[in-house]
Parts: sequence; structure tokens; C-alpha cells
Amino acid sequence: MRVITVANRKGGTAKTTTVVNLAFGLAQHGNRVLVLDLDNQGHVLQGLSALGNESQTRITSMPLKGFFTSIVKCCDKIYATKVDTTRANTNEDIALDAIRRWCDGDEVSQQFDMVIIDTPPTLSPQLMAALSAATDIIIPATPMPLASDGVQKLLNACRNAMVERKFRATSLTILPVMVEQSLKLHRQEMSNWFGRYGRNKVLRPIHKNIKLAEAFAENKPILAYAPNSRGAHDYTELCKQLIGINEEVMQ
Repeated sequence: MRVITVANRKGGTAKTTTVVNLAFGLAQHGNRVLVLDLDNQGHVLQGLSALGNESQTRITSMPLKGFFTSIVKCCDKIYATKVDTTRANTNEDIALDAIRRWCDGDEVSQQFDMVIIDTPPTLSPQLMAALSAATDIIIPATPMPLASDGVQKLLNACRNAMVERKFRATSLTILPVMVEQSLKLHRQEMSNWFGRYGRNKVLRPIHKNIKLAEAFAENKPILAYAPNSRGAHDYTELCKQLIGINEEVMQ
């Protein structure tokens, strides 16, 4: 079971946009995907709802019963949690290994190839449990100096937890988002990331593209809304890269 956790303790870093488009893109490659939305705004299902929103009986257990109302079927290969936005509390107590055990349990692991987790932009028990469950941790960030400071702190915390075996992740990467290649500051900060972390730790960038926002407004992944757009191309290439990373780890 591969568990991809998308995390950044800062809001507005395209976490949800990335989760929605990774789910659709990886499903296009034949993967059965379950999306877990731990952000109490519940926007993941909003970004997928144009695909479908059917009740299902395949999965009956949930790791945070007070947080989620149900798990729904968006399409044949994508299922997602539905969040109770009026009651969901991102500071609700949860054991560090609770989500990991749920993902690894037979009910989930036998029916899905991947779980993708969206996380709250706060240091909360849910965020820590999501990071603990992950086999892959992706930190989306705009290539700016202030954003880099937050990335460095989260990277250090994750690395320490991996060394202490509190986290099981084998892949820890940065995803540049909202990149404008024409901006010198973006180019400089990307270059700094390559030098500081290595090119293999920085994923292919997601460029700023209005079609990504339009797609979300239409409740669709970018590949379903504007498959020929720059945003669709970027997320297609990212999915290919992630599949390649997984194959390298397995070898």
C-alpha cells in the first residue's frame, strides 16, 4: 500500500489542488485511489464532485468517525472521504499510528493501490498521524524565501522522525507550486533548493495557471476540465515522476 501525504504547515500552498489532481492523474494510470481529507474545510470532495458522488458500502470503517461523515465513490477508481465541516476538529486527539493502521488494514489495502492524504495547515494530531502513515511525503511550496524557511523546518522535523522510526516514509520531496518562470526570485529560489536538497528531492514544478483555479470552481480535476492546459501537462508529468519514484524504490 502506497500512502502519499501532501503537507505544509502554511495555508495557500496548493495542497488540496495537488491532492485532487494527483488522485485523478494516478487513477488514469490504472491505480485504485482513496483520498483522505484531513482539512476541516472539506474541499477535496468539492474538487472531485463533478466526477460523481455516490454512496458506497465497500468501506465501512473510518479512522476519525467524528471528523468524517462517510466515504463516497467519485468514479470507478477514486473514492474520497466526506468531511463534516460543522463538527470537524483538526485538533481532535488521535493516536500517531491510527491512520497508518487503517491504511494497512485489509479493508483498505485489499481494495486500493494508493491512499492520498490532504492535511490541515497546522501542527495538529491529524497532521502528525498523516505524516506517520505516509510512504511518500510531498511538501508543496512556492519558491520564495519565506516559504523556504517553513519548508526547511518541516523537512527537518520529518527527517528526524524518520530516523527515529516514528515515520516510515522512504520518499521526502518538495513540490514547487504556482511557479512563474519569468520571475527572477522564483528561479533563484528553485536553484537554491536544487543546491541545498539535491535535484532528486525537488519534484517537477507546477506553474501558475488560471485553468487550475477554473477547474476547481467547476468541481473537476484539471485533466477533466482542460486536458490541454499547462496545468494539466504539469500534473501529468508529476504523476509520471511519482510512478517512476515508486518503481525505483521497489527495485
